[in-house]
Amino acid sequence: MGMYVGIDLGTTGVKVVVYNPSNRKIEIQTSRSYEPFSISPGIFEQEPSQIENAVFDALKQVAESFGDIEAIVLDSALHTLLFLDEDFEPLGNIIPWLDERSVEQVRKISKDEDLARDLHKKTGCPADTVYPFYKILWFHENEKEKLESAAKIVSQKDYIVYKLTGKLIADISVASGSGCLDIHKRDWCYDELKSLAGLSKEKLPELVSVREVLKLHSPAAERTGLREGLPVLISISDAAASSIGAGAGVEDSLTISVGSSAAIRTIVKQPPEEYPAPGIWCYILDENHYITGAAIKNGGYVFDWYIKLLSKHDHSTVIKKVERILENLDLENSILFYPFIFGKRFPKFDPTPCAKFDRLKSTTTEEQIARSVLEGIAFNLRRAFDVVKKMPKRLERVVATGGLTQADVWMKMVCNIFNHRILLQSSRQGAALGTILYVLSQGDLSSLNKGFENAVLYDPEPVLSDYYEKLYEIWLEGL
Repeated sequence: MGMYVGIDLGTTGVKVVVYNPSNRKIEIQTSRSYEPFSISPGIFEQEPSQIENAVFDALKQVAESFGDIEAIVLDSALHTLLFLDEDFEPLGNIIPWLDERSVEQVRKISKDEDLARDLHKKTGCPADTVYPFYKILWFHENEKEKLESAAKIVSQKDYIVYKLTGKLIADISVASGSGCLDIHKRDWCYDELKSLAGLSKEKLPELVSVREVLKLHSPAAERTGLREGLPVLISISDAAASSIGAGAGVEDSLTISVGSSAAIRTIVKQPPEEYPAPGIWCYILDENHYITGAAIKNGGYVFDWYIKLLSKHDHSTVIKKVERILENLDLENSILFYPFIFGKRFPKFDPTPCAKFDRLKSTTTEEQIARSVLEGIAFNLRRAFDVVKKMPKRLERVVATGGLTQADVWMKMVCNIFNHRILLQSSRQGAALGTILYVLSQGDLSSLNKGFENAVLYDPEPVLSDYYEKLYEIWLEGL
């Protein structure tokens, strides 16, 4: 069996791994960065060519190092929107999840409680600006000519798959994060899209299973150096892939994920009959599984924001400074931070940015400020954790994934703030590997997640957990 190439299309970059299933090792990992950019307050976009070039450049590096590639497997960030012309070329930029141009459309739908509830139950997506459905409504009301001129409306994954294979399709996993898909029927919500946005069926791509297999077509083969006809396996979303890569099971675990945004999620066999909070979502993993939970916009981006705006040091230096003061449990002089620079997604949607520091004093140090930023992100996640932990049938383990897991002090904070053991795969397996493991399991998730003998365990420390429980209660009072 040859090597499998896993491609994880993220918000700020593409990560690629080459996995050898014979010895169960990652042979190489590589990445390419790109950034969303703001064109006005609350409006974010990304250049399709940057993401496309990043993918093809990484694949070219793979082709130069390996000749025995078995297949390419993809996952992608959810909630992206791109309009294509009749030649399937971009009509402008990709609109990512953090774009907030559709605030008024979300508010309008939310005011109609019956409609909002019906859409939430049908699509699994609560009323929120992250979802392409509400951005489509914005275009319908503000730039109708662009919506009408689009031949197809797709995600960034759909576009990259098209560039690799020449086939324009949408998998049900990523499509279910658009707010445009009925997660029960696994079909587009044609009636709602027609009545609310005037959208015709022809503008939406064909839906396929996550097990769909396409082939690398000639232009992509020439561009990358990989062989023409190489299988391209569509696979799943990054949310599902990162949970699998982190070691999550079905109906027995939670995943804490902190990348640009952050989430608490669990893999289940059926969608919730009733959503325990307005901000809880549910997406399709595959034909037999769903992934449900809560997300917050204010994850790793908030720490980046702090570093760029308020710190004199880089990320690693700041982390080291926080490590030195973690055992300082001075409740009286602790600083509180509320990380809502992008508003709130949980417990319900509120677009109003309202980040703030509290209890600052003349004696406050930079280390205390940095610590409070990380604690504020974790406290916000704790609110979601307390709800989502009741959704699987049992809770046997909590696993972690995402960029911040590389910081030991962050992991110590989270396990004590949650007061729960957290498992971290020692290799910090991410979505790019998770999507390969899913494909190799052939959808049998029970065959995965056996390799915890090398996991790093973070256990709560009674004194630190008690401190954080008290500080969390104070933090809640300031919401």
